[in-house]
Amino acid sequence: MKQMKAPSHRFLMKGYFKNKKFREKIRAGVQRLKVISQIIELREKLDLTQSELAARIGVSQPFIARIENDEASNLSLETLFKLVDALHGEIEIRIRSVKKAA
Repeated sequence: MKQMKAPSHRFLMKGYFKNKKFREKIRAGVQRLKVISQIIELREKLDLTQSELAARIGVSQPFIARIENDEASNLSLETLFKLVDALHGEIEIRIRSVKKAA
């Protein structure tokens, strides 16, 4: 019996990446995950538990867990600032146009 080769991930995703909306969702998701990983990294660097961080900003430990697991769809800038301040960090925000001027 002839052995079949499974298609690669790249091959399967090729059609999806032609879709601009899909690419934008992926890009936004990657950016969100970068922010989350930085929060986790700072928390671990300070040797804080999720509960300790939650107490510092006045939220519950499950809320911190939802943030760290990318399950908190309602993370506001205010909460982000509180988190970063509690972690003795700083936020740098840069806004730029992604479209070329006409």
